[in-house]
Amino acid sequence: MRVVVTGAAGGIGSGVVETLAAAGHTVVAVDHDADGLAALPEEVETRTVDLREADAVQNALSGIDVDAVVSCVGGYEIAALEDTTPNSFRRQLETNLTAVHTVVHATAPTLRARGGRVVVVGSMVGSVPLPYHGAYSAAKAGLDGYVGALRRELESRGATVTLVEPGPVRTGFNERAIEGLDSQSGSAYADIYRQFDAYTPAATDVDTVVETVVTATTAEDPRTRYRVSPRARWLPWLAAVLPDRLYDRFVRAGLPGGVLGRLIDR
Repeated sequence: MRVVVTGAAGGIGSGVVETLAAAGHTVVAVDHDADGLAALPEEVETRTVDLREADAVQNALSGIDVDAVVSCVGGYEIAALEDTTPNSFRRQLETNLTAVHTVVHATAPTLRARGGRVVVVGSMVGSVPLPYHGAYSAAKAGLDGYVGALRRELESRGATVTLVEPGPVRTGFNERAIEGLDSQSGSAYADIYRQFDAYTPAATDVDTVVETVVTATTAEDPRTRYRVSPRARWLPWLAAVLPDRLYDRFVRAGLPGGVLGRLIDR
């Protein structure tokens, strides 16, 4: 099977590339990080491209007889929506949503013709919007809607579509997001941001997420959605049974400084 993996230089993406390549699949790894791509196994084909740029993606993937696309792209910035500039908001939408569509748009005709597969790594925050992660939550919620629509379009034509939603995963995302808080010292939310300095949420290990993504890519009959980690499974369930404002208090309690956060993120 020939698989295109995007976000291939990241913690989850690189693990997926290495696992698929070790199993004998032909892998085309795509990312904007040339150094990260260079660290992948020699047998892996690589393409250095900004996944937000449709023409660049189309050119990079032209002529590839792809059987599956695995999207592992993503990134976020911590800030209250009041402090999120329109440019930051747009950047997070493009990184987490547009960068998925450019690849699907370039490969969907081939995937449809070959009865192929699309696997998209989303996030728990697509189902559970988190305060101070508003733009990221909006992008991942949009990704949930995007994958649902894509599945209903492609599966009637023979291709399968799966969404993988992990809880917190220690891939360096959170640490990079925290670095950006230094510029928010004058914010009305500065006291809250300071609590993120030592925020290390209890995380699902990368290998578990990689294993799930590989299963979704290679299983004969994959599920439409995989929620990875207990938190990713029980928080959406609670949203369905609790009144909104009680659930809001529960979610806030899980953030830095909250009672629940101190219990589950030790």
